Amino acid sequence: MSPLTHRGPSLSSGRRHPRLLPLTSGWLLGGAVAAGLGLGLSVVVVLLLWTVSPYPVGGADEALRTAADLWLLAHGAQLVRQETLTGPVAPVGVTPLLLTAVPVWLLWRATREAMDTRPSTDDDYGPPEVAVWVSGGYLLVTAAVLASASGGPFEADPVSAACRLPLFAVLVTGFCAVRCLPPHALARSWAALLARLPDPARSRVRGALRLVTRERAVVAVQAAGTATVVLCAGGAALLAAALVWNARAAFGAFPQLAGSASGHLGLLLLTVALLPNAALWATSYALGPGFTLGADSVAGPLGTTAAPLLPPFPLLAAVPEEGSGSVPQWCLTGLVPLLGGLLCGWWVGRSEVAVGPGPGARLGLGPEPRPGPELRPGPEPRPGAGPGLGPGPGRALRGAPGWRATVVTVLLAAVLCGAVTALLTASASGPLGNGTLAHVGPYWWQAGGAACAWTTAVGLPTALWVGWWTRYRARRATAAAAQAVQAAVLAAQGHGPDPAWHTDEVRRARWSVMKAASGGLMPDFAPDDFDGDRGLERSGTGETERERRSPPPFAPRTDADRKPGSAPDPGPDVASPAGTSPRDDLSPSADASARPDETVQAVPAK
Repeated sequence: MSPLTHRGPSLSSGRRHPRLLPLTSGWLLGGAVAAGLGLGLSVVVVLLLWTVSPYPVGGADEALRTAADLWLLAHGAQLVRQETLTGPVAPVGVTPLLLTAVPVWLLWRATREAMDTRPSTDDDYGPPEVAVWVSGGYLLVTAAVLASASGGPFEADPVSAACRLPLFAVLVTGFCAVRCLPPHALARSWAALLARLPDPARSRVRGALRLVTRERAVVAVQAAGTATVVLCAGGAALLAAALVWNARAAFGAFPQLAGSASGHLGLLLLTVALLPNAALWATSYALGPGFTLGADSVAGPLGTTAAPLLPPFPLLAAVPEEGSGSVPQWCLTGLVPLLGGLLCGWWVGRSEVAVGPGPGARLGLGPEPRPGPELRPGPEPRPGAGPGLGPGPGRALRGAPGWRATVVTVLLAAVLCGAVTALLTASASGPLGNGTLAHVGPYWWQAGGAACAWTTAVGLPTALWVGWWTRYRARRATAAAAQAVQAAVLAAQGHGPDPAWHTDEVRRARWSVMKAASGGLMPDFAPDDFDGDRGLERSGTGETERERRSPPPFAPRTDADRKPGSAPDPGPDVASPAGTSPRDDLSPSADASARPDETVQAVPAK
């Protein structure tokens, strides 16, 4: 026995099976770890600035309290400044949205990992339970931070923290838990929720679902997301253009607010953290309502009123000067909501909600729609209808496509776009003090209403026109394809293919029809000199390689073609004109245009 393979008895640990922690403990710990990582990142940044500062205010404990206050502010909690020049406390409620992205990402990862470890067959631990346990661990750390951060120049408002911090955690974890569910599990959960409702409420919900079907809801969410992204990107572009135009004033604010390198670094980090807020302010400016800098001042495309005296912050250099706007300014800012409405309408108009199944599905070029809860039996196609001109074989999408479905989908997308815009602008604004600075930034209800109005006014006509144009092109492509198929059938009923079918003009026309009917699946370049029916290249004379290799009609067989032991083939005896032999008449240059079904009379050779 080898000493390497022999292993003696191992010492017992005193218990046979290790005791595993329950899943809920792991989920609780995951939420606490996510909160600790976010808080640790804030502490590292603040301690770094406190270390390199030549004249720090307070000690390390003061820096730790400041880091905790910034972390709470990133969750939407409102801070209160105790020491002010006017005497009473001043609230600080403008949340730096770039700091908010860090806890959102950490909490999302913790919830997703908890959903991955959840047993798929266990109904006791559904998405609500996972969200509650992860949020519980996160809120335990938050409560400890709230208790330890008091006593500094800034303190978290207890009422604001008690309302906004749990709402923040529950919204992020709940949305992530629902997002990680498979579609069939989500449908089963929705059916179970409907079953718990009383009969009157269930009837109202089902009546609303007949109008807002699953297909329309999916398209509306996609269109609303596209419009919202375009609006925010347009606002960011306007902000960048304004900062570049006023770059001298923006850079001149750094030496006025800070005199050291560490102060410049801290001011730069604060400016970067507030860039998403400024982009949303610019989005509200492009939508029309604009924003306020306090004391009932308004900065909008139609004009800018006088604002109170503010410190020279770098981002405030992008605010337009006092006065009415100009026509080029109106045109430039109006492009942002116009482009958002156009893309929303284009998305809805190109979807199956507005035009039905694509041309490829109608012509049989694509797979049939899979059976599911969104499909129901459809009427059979009418006799005599062309191929693909009616609904699918025994199936049709629930909710007939047309202008009514387009209007409902666009309105739903506009409402969603307005709601998301209102939520974002509400998060980007808030108080910076008392009196004139009680509210700084856009008003959420004005920005959300303007986004909904722009999306409806521009997106609805665009969706109707795009849907009509798409259906018109699909009908033309279907009719052209049906004519091409009918011509091919008629040509196949003869004694051979029509020679005109293989000409370059007909091939190019056939290629164009197939490209238009493919729904964009075929490339845009022109077809090469290629015989698509035979798969062989054609020569300059229009003759394929197969035709060049095939022997001419009535050609005599060579010695290689005859079987061994057979007599030479004398060839067919065909009546020849006077002065020629039968063999001369069967040469390749002879006229061989006689039809195969014509009777050829043979005469005996003399």
